[in-house]
Amino acid sequence: MRGNSMKEIKQLINHEEKSKITNYILRQLLEWFGIEEAIVNYENEVINTDFYVYYLSDKPVGFISVKSINKYTSEIYVMGILTEYQNRGIGKKLLETVQEVLIKNNIKFFMVKTLGDSHPDKNYKNTREFYYKTGFYPLEEINEIWGKENPCLIMVKNL
Repeated sequence: MRGNSMKEIKQLINHEEKSKITNYILRQLLEWFGIEEAIVNYENEVINTDFYVYYLSDKPVGFISVKSINKYTSEIYVMGILTEYQNRGIGKKLLETVQEVLIKNNIKFFMVKTLGDSHPDKNYKNTREFYYKTGFYPLEEINEIWGKENPCLIMVKNL
C-alpha cells in the first residue's frame, strides 16, 4: 500500500510493537484519552486485536485496533490519529483498509463505542462527526458501560 511521500498502512502482529505504538499515540491525545488507567488498559489489550498502523516516512501517525465480537460483527476497539495529522484522510484510509479485510472475512456489521451526544465534550462531537461521515449510525446511547457521567454511544455500520 505504498504511495507517494512514503505513506504506508501496515498490519502489525508483534505484541510489543502494538502496545508501544498505542502508548505513544494515546499519550499525545489527552483530550480523548486523559485517564491513565484507560491508556494502560488499551496498551495491554491491543495485543489481542487486529492492529493497523498508518506510517508517514516510517513514523507511526495513526492506528486502528479492531476486535471480533462474534462471527458477524467486529468493533473498533481503539483508534487514534496524532492531532497534527487529523483531518487529512488518515482515519478514513485506516477504516477503509480494515473494512476491506472484514468484508473478505464475511463480517456483516462494524461497530464503535464513543462518548454519547448527551455529553458536551467538543472533541468527542468531532469524533462522532467523523464516524457519521464514514457511514456509522447511532444505535443506542447507554450509561451501563462507562457510567452516567460518560454516556456510551454505540454506532454501527452495515458492511
